[in-house]
Amino acid sequence: MKITGKTIFGSILMFVGLSIFFGGSLGGLIPTLIGAWLIYVGVKKYDKGGKTAGVILTVIGVLLVVQSLPFLLGIACAGALLYFGWKMLNGESAKESSGRSYMEPNAASNMEEPLHTSFDQEWEDFLKKK
Repeated sequence: MKITGKTIFGSILMFVGLSIFFGGSLGGLIPTLIGAWLIYVGVKKYDKGGKTAGVILTVIGVLLVVQSLPFLLGIACAGALLYFGWKMLNGESAKESSGRSYMEPNAASNMEEPLHTSFDQEWEDFLKKK
């Protein structure tokens, strides 16, 4: 899947929507967005020659973003849980699959060599001992 602006925006909407749906609020998001905007404006001013105003705006923006760090970590943790939960529910796609999948007993194998694990080796050794 290509990561485009549309997919990023859709993901953001999904996470904000889930947060609001499950009792969250946008209270932590507003200072974060203001801080990110101040960082952007400060860097632009610094590049255009307004070094003092640029540094001041950037520092204020960084302080706002760092203050909302627990909120951002919570969102990141929730996003990771949603991602891995979704991945577990839907399973791996055919492209990401490592070749290990359930096969019918009479189905022809598409693997070049059989898959042997340490358990297989231990089981064979156990059977030889009997």
